[in-house]
Amino acid sequence: MNDWIARVGEAVSRRSCNGVRWLGYSGGLDSTVLLHLLCGQGVELRAVHVHHGLSANADAWQAHCAAVAESLGVPFCTRNVQVQSDGSGLEQAARAARYSVFEDLLQSGDQLLLAQHGDDQVETFFLRLLRGAGALGLAAMADARPIGGATVLRPLLGVGRTQLEGYAREHRLTWIDDESNADQSLDRNYLRATVLPLLSERWPLRERVVRASANLREAAELLGDLGEADLISCGRRRERFGESIDLGSLRHLPERRQKNLIRRWLAGCGGDMPEAAHLQQALAQALQAAGDRRMAVALGGMVARRFRERLFLTPPLPAQPERGEWHWGGSGCLQLPGSWELCAGPGWPEGRYRVRFRRGGERAKPVGRSRSQTLKKLLQEAALEPWLRDRVPLVYQGEQLVSVGDLFQCREGLAGSLKWRYGGACE
Repeated sequence: MNDWIARVGEAVSRRSCNGVRWLGYSGGLDSTVLLHLLCGQGVELRAVHVHHGLSANADAWQAHCAAVAESLGVPFCTRNVQVQSDGSGLEQAARAARYSVFEDLLQSGDQLLLAQHGDDQVETFFLRLLRGAGALGLAAMADARPIGGATVLRPLLGVGRTQLEGYAREHRLTWIDDESNADQSLDRNYLRATVLPLLSERWPLRERVVRASANLREAAELLGDLGEADLISCGRRRERFGESIDLGSLRHLPERRQKNLIRRWLAGCGGDMPEAAHLQQALAQALQAAGDRRMAVALGGMVARRFRERLFLTPPLPAQPERGEWHWGGSGCLQLPGSWELCAGPGWPEGRYRVRFRRGGERAKPVGRSRSQTLKKLLQEAALEPWLRDRVPLVYQGEQLVSVGDLFQCREGLAGSLKWRYGGACE
C-alpha cells in the first residue's frame, strides 16, 4: 500500500502551486482518503464542499465535512448550488454546477485536487464509448488539465477503489455513502454494479483501459496539433467579439480536417465538444458559396457566424440591449450590459456624457465628411459585424452625437479616443 501512497504524494508535489491548493471534498470515500492522506504528508490545502441540495441528507453531509476538516486543521468552505437539468441528465447537470463553483473560486496559479480514482476512469471510458465519443473523449479524464489560469489535478487515477477502502479501514476514517449510488437508472451506477464486474472477471479492466486511454490521448494530441496548424493556415485572428478564420482557406481543407479544426478551435475558446449534427450544420451553412448569409449555429456553448467570407466563433449574445441610457463622466470604464465596456483612452476629455444604444433612424456625420448619413449605412461601411450593430454604444454630449463606439467621431477637435470592448469568453 505504501507504494501508491508515495506516488499520490509525488503526483501533487511535482506540480508546483503558485496560489491556493484546493481539494474538492464531497465527504465520500475517495475525497476523504485524499484529504487525510495529503494532510498526513504535510500538504497545505483548503477544502471546498459543493452543497447540491439533491438529497434530504445534504445538510448533514455538509456538517460532516466541516467537522472532518476541522479535526484535520484544514480551512473549509461550502458553496450552495441549484442543479437544473437541461435535458442532459441530472448527473451531468450536477457536474456542471460543481464546475461553475470551481471556476468562480479558482484564481490564477491555484490548484484544484479532485479525487476520481482508477475505477472512475474505467466507468468514464465506457460511458463515453457508449455515447459515441471520439479520441479525445475516450482518452477519459486527464491527470492534470488547465481550468482558466488554474490547474485541476487528479492524483488518484492510478489507484483502485479497493486500495482506498483498505486505507480508510486502516486509519478508521468515516465517510458518506450517497444513497443515489444505488440508483441503477443512472448510467454510471448501472455500469458499476452490473456490467463492469462481469467484464472484470475475464479481463484486467483497469490496466487495459489505462493503456487504451493513454494511446487515445496521444492520438487526440496529434489531432490537436494538426488543428492548430490548420487554424494558423486559415488566418485565425482575434476579433472585437470572439475570433474568425478565412472561409476560402477552410474550403481547401478535406472535410475531416475542417471538422477537426472546428473542434480544436472550440476547445481553444473554452467551448465544449459539439454534437456531430450541429458541427455538420455549421460547416454546411458556412461553406455555402452564395453571399454573406446570416447564420448563427449553436456549437459547443459558442455560436458559429459568417460575415464577409470569414467564419466567426463567438460567445452567445445576451438578450437585445436595453433601450435606456447611462450617464458617464468620460473617465475610466463604463460597464454596459452583456459584459461590454466603454473605456476612455488617453486624452479623452471628461464631461457629462449620455450613452445609449441604437433606437432606429439615427444619422451621423463622421469627422471629415461633408454631410450626414444614416447610422445603418455608416456601420455597414465600417464593416462592423451585423450581430453587433445594435450593441454599439452611441456617446452624446448634450443632444450632439460625438462618438459611435470607437468606430468614428462626429465632432471636430475632440481629443483622445475611446475603446469599446468585450470582456467575456474567447477573449
